[in-house]
Amino acid sequence: MTTPQVPPFDQGNQLLGETPAQMSTVLLGTPAGQRLALTIRTPSTTVTVLLAGKDAREWAATLTRTAGTMSGSGLIVAGPGAVPNGKAAP
Repeated sequence: MTTPQVPPFDQGNQLLGETPAQMSTVLLGTPAGQRLALTIRTPSTTVTVLLAGKDAREWAATLTRTAGTMSGSGLIVAGPGAVPNGKAAP
């Protein structure tokens, strides 16, 4: 039995759209060893993950590889119902 692949974001979420976001990182000492705390903040949510060194390098490589495939314009494709810049047209 195979598990269906989960899409990278919920295309049915009408709240998705461009919004200001801030990413921060800090190194933390934990009982399990040093971890990279990566936090992403938006007006509606905050998420923090604690990454071991190997995981941090894998995440960085994935971000770098994906960013390298972006068009020169930085095109962002949003799902159906998304509102540009979070503002409805007048």
